[in-house]
Amino acid sequence: MFLKRRVLRHILHSGIAIIAIAMVTAALITAVRVSEGFALRVYTPFSRTVSGWIGFLFSFTSFSAAEFILYTLTAALLLYFLLSLSASIRAHGGWPLLRWGFDLLLAAVIFVALFFALWGCNYFVPKLETRFPFRTGPQPEEVLFETAQWHLDQASLFAGQINRDETGAPDEGGFEALAPKAAEAVNALAARFPRLVKGAVSPPKRVVAYEALGYLGISGVYVPFTGECHVNTVSTEPFLPSTMCHELAHRLGFAPEEDANMIAYLACAESGDAIVRYSGELLAFNYCYSALSDPENRALLWARLPQTVRDDFAGSREAWERYEGPLQEVSASVNNTYLQAMSQPEGIKSYGRVVDMLIAYYLEKNL
Repeated sequence: MFLKRRVLRHILHSGIAIIAIAMVTAALITAVRVSEGFALRVYTPFSRTVSGWIGFLFSFTSFSAAEFILYTLTAALLLYFLLSLSASIRAHGGWPLLRWGFDLLLAAVIFVALFFALWGCNYFVPKLETRFPFRTGPQPEEVLFETAQWHLDQASLFAGQINRDETGAPDEGGFEALAPKAAEAVNALAARFPRLVKGAVSPPKRVVAYEALGYLGISGVYVPFTGECHVNTVSTEPFLPSTMCHELAHRLGFAPEEDANMIAYLACAESGDAIVRYSGELLAFNYCYSALSDPENRALLWARLPQTVRDDFAGSREAWERYEGPLQEVSASVNNTYLQAMSQPEGIKSYGRVVDMLIAYYLEKNL
């Protein structure tokens, strides 16, 4: 009887905490959604500052602190469950297990609340396109074709400037050499566009469980709880810098995928390093090429690709094909639902919305 009363009291306190935290979180999300001033002048600067300090704190570890914490918490949660199950069996009742369930629910609510408080509400601030320094808007297929062709020419130029091994594969030092270059490119972009990009970033980190991410089709992930950007080493060298810059853009508060893509491209385009420039042009060409609706235009562009660039695309496809399977389909479905819940109605297709901004950048640079 005493155990029952104690558990009921614990559940009551947990329930009150859950309701209070959920209400505060809902109020924060609503404030960011309805007030552009609060979103851009209060929340995003706060998120960038706090994320910067957290990221700086964990930048001193060569390994992923987020990955270590994940494994540790999972083990602790499993141990707590086993102890609660054992106590329920000894007590001939499910009260300890019920308390475990409410503790788990409270932990989940705290997790979600911290996610939105630290970074998640950046999904609801005005999109980058509305603040972009170059004019955006719908353009005809001809302009899209010209943009794709320009990025093709740029990619062809830088493809011949990077180091390659005896087989012709890019050889720029791997993850360890490219991670600092990506961070340097993003930090330089903050000086180039100070009103748009603010803050400083540390180099992204690799993950131990890269194969697990490969089977899930995940090329990178930003963890706001530790301020760490993670990039999957399944990606080949030509595509690593742009992927790194994409995750670093998330760290600076650019949560929507098309926004992170554009910041990644700008960082690569402003870099003085050939492999970083090449990676950015591959990213831009790929999205512009994919957006073309006329198959003849696609055929014309593909025919103009140098063999080295084709080989680099083929190398990337081969690297990821090894991990194809039902898990990738499930992961894509989950990611699609997540993005739709975060005010990105097009889901995973929102990655491609970067094309409008790429066209605007091309027109500004060339016309």
